[in-house]
Amino acid sequence: MAGEESSPGPSRWGRFGGLARDLATPLTVAIVGLLASVYVNRQQLFEANQRAFAELVSQRESADTNLRIEMFKTVLEGFLKQGTENVPDQILKLEILAYNFNDSLDLGPLFQDVFRRNNANPTNPNYAVSRTRLTRVASDIVFKQVEALTFELGVSKEAPVIDFEELQKNPAGIANLINDLERLRYSGEEATRHPERRFKLDVFGRSDDRQELTVHLVVSPPGQTGPDVKPEVDVRFSLGYFDFPSINNTRLSNGERCAVVVRNMDDASAKISLVYFPASRAGLKDRMYVEEILSQMNQIKK
Repeated sequence: MAGEESSPGPSRWGRFGGLARDLATPLTVAIVGLLASVYVNRQQLFEANQRAFAELVSQRESADTNLRIEMFKTVLEGFLKQGTENVPDQILKLEILAYNFNDSLDLGPLFQDVFRRNNANPTNPNYAVSRTRLTRVASDIVFKQVEALTFELGVSKEAPVIDFEELQKNPAGIANLINDLERLRYSGEEATRHPERRFKLDVFGRSDDRQELTVHLVVSPPGQTGPDVKPEVDVRFSLGYFDFPSINNTRLSNGERCAVVVRNMDDASAKISLVYFPASRAGLKDRMYVEEILSQMNQIKK
């Protein structure tokens, strides 16, 4: 009709908006699918790399373990079958065992046996060299173990040098070589579960033929350091070059250990140390009790 206006058709922008709305859903689905596919592929690649790395490490450790087993069997069998007259050869085998298995075997008896055999023949031209080799290996192992046991968490306390002439003049021994409060170097909440202890160390005598000291160790319970407190540890024992702290240590409560070690000793004097460390750092031979494992599991759970 003449008086009516015709309704305008859809504009260009309107048609574009409609097209965009129509394409939005499938385009979004496509983009999300592409991103999901990329993410899944990256995860699969990451997991494949992790599996390959784990298999590589496992194969390397397995090869290393098998090599150590064969080496251990060969060296130990040769050591035990060797005649008593060939001390230098036994020292060589002992060096191999010490540098490779010192944290899993108590090698002290082997060291002492070779030391006795060497001392039984002081006129042998190899006597002095063999004795020096034995003590050097023992010192190396003690140093390595003390560093490992006290790394970050443990404590090593040096005692004053013990003069054997002074020790001989004092039949009652030299008291209070170490008389200090010590605590493991935990931080924060863990430190509150490991309060300080008092350690006391005395030396009473020396055995010339065995190259050993007689020491007295007193350790207080954790957090109880007063003079009238009943000690948790009160023990007297022999200490020599061949007592290694990772194996020969004193078991304490609260998942802790301590050991006394000979750092250096000659005919005139000796230097010893007190080592205080968590039980988890001890050697493979020094297994934790079930209650200690449960206590640590409860702490981790909390």
